[in-house]
This record gives sequence, C-alpha cells and structure tokens, in this order.
Amino acid sequence: MSSDLCSALKEFADNLAPPQSLVNEVGRIIDRLSRHLHSDRFKWKRFINRIVPLGSYAKKSSLRIMMDLDLVVYLNDCEYPFEDFVRDLEEHIELSDSYTNCTLNGTCLFFVAEKTLHVDLLPATNRVPRNELSRGKSAQEVQQEMTLAYILNSSNSFDEGRKQSTGLSETAVEFVKRKNQVFHCSTLARLAKFWSKTVCVEGFHSGRSSIMEYIAIRSTEIEQNTGRENTLKAFRRFLTIVSNPEEMAIYWTEYYKIGDIKPRMKNSRPLLLDPTNPYNNILRGKNKSFMVEMANFARVSMDRLEEADCRALRGESVDLQSLFKPQPEWMQLPFNLRRRSQPKNFYVSVRDGGAHGLTMPKTVTKKSMEESDRDIIENFLFSFSEVAVAGSKKKGIPNVAQKVQTDVQHMIAPGTSWGPGGSISNRDAKLEIPFTDEKGIPKVLDVGFDL
Repeated sequence: MSSDLCSALKEFADNLAPPQSLVNEVGRIIDRLSRHLHSDRFKWKRFINRIVPLGSYAKKSSLRIMMDLDLVVYLNDCEYPFEDFVRDLEEHIELSDSYTNCTLNGTCLFFVAEKTLHVDLLPATNRVPRNELSRGKSAQEVQQEMTLAYILNSSNSFDEGRKQSTGLSETAVEFVKRKNQVFHCSTLARLAKFWSKTVCVEGFHSGRSSIMEYIAIRSTEIEQNTGRENTLKAFRRFLTIVSNPEEMAIYWTEYYKIGDIKPRMKNSRPLLLDPTNPYNNILRGKNKSFMVEMANFARVSMDRLEEADCRALRGESVDLQSLFKPQPEWMQLPFNLRRRSQPKNFYVSVRDGGAHGLTMPKTVTKKSMEESDRDIIENFLFSFSEVAVAGSKKKGIPNVAQKVQTDVQHMIAPGTSWGPGGSISNRDAKLEIPFTDEKGIPKVLDVGFDL
C-alpha cells in the first residue's frame, strides 16, 4: 500500500475544507436570512421558536468549492406537513432580490442566497416546553426526548418517524461532532461527499450529504478500530460499503437502545438507520434506488483506486484527476442524452480573481433551465475544476491556470480546437469558479454556454 497515495488523499480531503473567511461569510448570510424571516411582513413570525443551522455547516464537514447550508425553522403550534407555512415561506423568500431559484419539494424549500450559497430550508415542530429547560436539560435534549415520545405514541411509528426526522436534526449534528472527536471522521467525510459530487444520479435524493457522511463515519470506525488513521484504507472501506447496498446494515445505539430497533427495520436492506431515530431508515423509498445506482459508480472508483495504488507502488505520481474523473462523462449526462437543456456554444477562460474576489462559485442564468440540470452541471464543473487544480499542483505543473482551462475545454468537447469564442457576457448561462494557482494567486475560471 502506497503511503504517497494515502497522504495525497488526506491532503486533498483536508484542502476541501472551507477557509474561516468563507465560514464567516456564511454566518453573515444566516444572520441576514434570519432577520428576513423575523420581519413583520412575514405572518408566521410569531410562530418561529428558533432558526438553527444544521447539515455540513454545523457539523464542520462542508466542502469549500460546493458549500451549502441547511436551516431548520422550529415552529410552535404547527405540525407536519406544514402546508400553509411552506407556501407562505416561498412567497416571503421571493420578496427579496437576495434569494433566487426558489423550488419547493415537499416540506423543503431550496433557493440560492446572494447568488452563491445553496440553501435548504425545512420546518420542524418545536416540542420544547419552557418548563423543561429549568430542569438542567438543553433544548436539543428535550427536543430529542419529546420527538421520540411523539413518534412512539403515534399510530404508525415508521411513517411518523420519517415525518419527524427533521425535528431531530440538532441531535444528529451532536452525533457527528462526538464521532469526529474520537475518530477524526471529517477527513473521510469530505472525501466521501466530494466523491458523491463527481457522480451523477439524477433527481432529488433526501439527505444525500448525510448518507455519505454516515457511511464515512462507519468506515472510519472500522478502520481505526483495527489500527491508526489511514485515509486510503478508510476510503477503500467507504467505496466497498457503497458498492454493496444489499449487504449494508449500519446503525448506532448512542441515542436509543438496540431493543428499540424493530425486527422489520433491522432486517431491511440496505439499512442506514438514523442515529437519532430508530424508526427512520434513511435508505428507504427513492434513496434505495439511489444507492443501487451509486453502487455501480463505487465499483468503478474501486477499480480506479486499486490502479492508483499500484501505480504509486511503482513510484509513479498520484493522478487525482483519473481517480476522481466524473461519472458518467459529460456527453453521457442526462440532459445531453435526453436533449433537454442542451448546453452549446461554450466559452471557457481564466481571469485574475483580484484581492477581494469570489470566495464561492457563482452561477448566473439569463434563460431558464431545469433546476435538476443546473445542479448536475454545477456539481460536474465544480468538482472537475477542484480536482483539476489539485492534480495540476500535485504534479508541479508551472501554469496551473492554463492547464485547468485546457482540461475543462477538453472535458466538454474532446478533440475540439478552441478559438477565442466571443464574449461570455452574451451567453445564456455563466459559471464563475474561484481557485488559486501554483503561486497562491486568486483566479476565476469562467464557463459560459447557451441553452
């Protein structure tokens, strides 16, 4: 096993972490969004108990180049499915020019804040009575106890467990933080999430990031119980688990007893049980078919990992671009195969980023496109660019900016001779992707196209 490949993976994963300046900027966006929700114009203002940032941001496992935000609004006297609230919420969010691309899916509202940050905003029922806090328990602890009691007392615990899962999100964050203190899971979690961004499974899949993180935690636990921290072994274990959904049975008992897991649930496959909720198999329904598709991509990545390990053992350099090459290739992506958005007339260039330039990728569209296609294109280009930059630096290439531009051009249209291509300002869509070159100078990759 190559220590060079292991160290290269760890270095790449650790560099995926967002800088503190970016974390601070997201914090400021949260403050501005919270003020917007507490404004007198929003008639649900008096029902809001608290607004809590959760997900990767709260767990401290975000990806720098694809940072997003999950926010849960805990509501007093309001129960699932929150139909009136989410309808009025969508209207209120759209009142501000700071929030665009609003899409409602069930109880979750997706939108882009200030043209850069993807936000998932979900409602949950506040179950914390004021008198409980005087007994020395935190709001999160009381919320956990009362929500599980509500699920247990319902007529269908499995169905209710799914509906109430958002109400347990604060405890889920605590779970990840505790695991990271013991097993240092954040390195593999970022690597797993990044890998997930390089593969395309079409459609919305609830909790995709959490699925990757939980499998990464289990993989890290297994490997560190047999020896010291090893990113290569842990990543191989992660891919092995993902590639075998029919054998996947993952659960923890920090927040409930093993006897609380019903036989029907324990015998389900694939099983990834919510660590805070014994009635919620995260891989139910659509997520089951999602894991079957992910398994095929994981097997390809396992072969690539073994090839990379063999090459490293022969003394050859680590090729991150080959290891994390997107699946499927650009021309095999769903919008191309089904002739939907049909990006064309591409423009690709690199410019100076400036001292106070972009900190997060930015997408601007003049012409409407399907949100699912937008997500696919962003994930593909953002992840491809990230690994192209890292791979070029790893190989010591003297002009990283030119190499990244060429790699993106060849990825989009292999064998094409690229000319000046006109102006990006005339294109229907424009993606701006910040990075730093081999000298640490800020640059921006511009990718524009017509629809």
